[in-house]
Amino acid sequence: MTTTDTLNADQAVRAVAVLGHPGVIRLVTEIDDHGPVARHMLSRTLPDLPLQQVRDGSVLVREHRLVRTGQRAGQPAYQLTGSGTALADVYDTAARWARAHHYPTQRADFTTRVRATLSLLAQGTVPAEATEPARALHQWIRANRTLHAPASPPQSHAAAPISSSGNACD
Repeated sequence: MTTTDTLNADQAVRAVAVLGHPGVIRLVTEIDDHGPVARHMLSRTLPDLPLQQVRDGSVLVREHRLVRTGQRAGQPAYQLTGSGTALADVYDTAARWARAHHYPTQRADFTTRVRATLSLLAQGTVPAEATEPARALHQWIRANRTLHAPASPPQSHAAAPISSSGNACD
């Protein structure tokens, strides 16, 4: 299976840059795991992320319609759209595969596992053992064509290196 089955190389790079952004991963999975997040509480909800990554992630999730604004305790809050919920499932599949294969390292945290797996899947030929996360990603991208739009990830962290922090967040 290759990423060119559904995407050209530029589209794959753009998809991974957006979907692999630490702010997007953390915000989508936080809402999926714990419910709506008050808009004014984003930086407190994700205290280990640099403020710029939180800001960039919140822009990206809105631009790509992964969240919508709703209410929580009378305050504006981000809630996942159907697309955001489906993306959380892709992230879970990618992280589960990475954990089982110790990818990129045995002690990598959830975000690093997801980012590394997405980067691997965008490289062209997918290893045979990675067909499950590749299939999940490709199905999500086919169903969510917003990533084919010209919007690009914020430059401040779009190409942030993928490294293991040693956190065991999963």
